[in-house]
Amino acid sequence: MSVPETHSSSLDPSAQKEKASLNIMSGRTFHNTDSVYWLPNDDAENERLDRTVGADLDIASEHPNCQFVGIDISDVFPKENRPPNVHFQTGNALERLPFDDNTFDFISLRFLILAFRVEEWPVALKELHRVLKPGGVIESMECGQLESGGDFIQDLAGRVTVFMESRGQDPHVPLRIPRHLQDAGFEVIETNKENIYLGQSDPTNRAFLSDVISIYKGIKPFMAVQLNLQTDKEYDDFLVRLAIECQQEPEAIWSMFSTLARKPL
Repeated sequence: MSVPETHSSSLDPSAQKEKASLNIMSGRTFHNTDSVYWLPNDDAENERLDRTVGADLDIASEHPNCQFVGIDISDVFPKENRPPNVHFQTGNALERLPFDDNTFDFISLRFLILAFRVEEWPVALKELHRVLKPGGVIESMECGQLESGGDFIQDLAGRVTVFMESRGQDPHVPLRIPRHLQDAGFEVIETNKENIYLGQSDPTNRAFLSDVISIYKGIKPFMAVQLNLQTDKEYDDFLVRLAIECQQEPEAIWSMFSTLARKPL
């Protein structure tokens, strides 16, 4: 089981219903649901997510005897170019997922720091505990806030933190996920933190820097207000400066946190 956000367009009735429930802000479309998720749902975001979750489809191709299920709160799944052992289904971990108890051997939970409120994390993890088989493993992968960097980066990170807290979200939840997993009934196996150095020129760090800029493009309707930027040009100038500042000394760091845990037998 995998829980990345993956998106595609469709003209079937369910997609038409989904389209009707979208908000349009600054030329981008956003989900109009009870979810607090604040990244857009449009072609540009779909492309970013395809880059992020593309490795999952590669893993499915390498393991044709395993079945993979991707879950999203809405029916916006890719319809083409996916292995036959990859399936997608709508579901909401804050309610009840459409699976029996003890269904999955492995669950991958990724990059939901912008998706859940503080009180929703325990609810979601309890539901994932329900659908995981005894002895099964769950992997959480979460990004932290921008760290290090100069005054510009530090100020931006502070503004994001304040905004998330105003929405009832936990900007530091990656540090608390091991405890949340334990409280949900899991046994934590290991935790790891890996720093991404956005000023370095190797392909991996270049890709992460590009992803940072794409994320800030996506959250423009929210961040423009926090930064008091009034025009599109002002925000475009901010994005250019962000890319530059991430590479200045002291270079910005984007931390990734992973946690492996097991459901007891």
